[in-house]
Amino acid sequence: MSESTVGQVVSVQSRKGTKREYETVIILRPNVNKNGILELVHKMQGVFEKYGARLIKIENWGSRTLAFPIKRSPTGIYLYWRFLGGSDIVHEFERNLQISESVLRYYTVRLEDDVDPDARPSEITEDLLQAVAEPPPEPEPQPEPVREEEDRFVSDDDGDDDERRR
Repeated sequence: MSESTVGQVVSVQSRKGTKREYETVIILRPNVNKNGILELVHKMQGVFEKYGARLIKIENWGSRTLAFPIKRSPTGIYLYWRFLGGSDIVHEFERNLQISESVLRYYTVRLEDDVDPDARPSEITEDLLQAVAEPPPEPEPQPEPVREEEDRFVSDDDGDDDERRR
């Protein structure tokens, strides 16, 4: 892309002066600490500024068990990002995520086209960034209900009711 199109939506269908809204979920390695998360966030904010994008929302969803191990890791820290940007921001954002050692996986979805950037204020403050770096409290495990196992008598064809099934 040329310098004049950096940060703009390059599409025949899009209205001039609008941005696209995206959301990304990133899974980080479970051993990433607060400083590692802050370093990643500040690095990505630099990418957003360079490409004329704006971070609207970021949340730390905490550590979760993965459905299957990714890069030999059974758990990961989930970060949710919502941002406005032009056509080129997703490519550059994901390129930087691929380079990062702390990122296990990511997935970006375009939510909306033709968004007025002034209509979507950013919720990002320095306090919020500090809070994102802190893992949320772990949910308390719910006790499993105690089921009393009942003996069932199964009737077979010969009429004997003496076999039990558990």
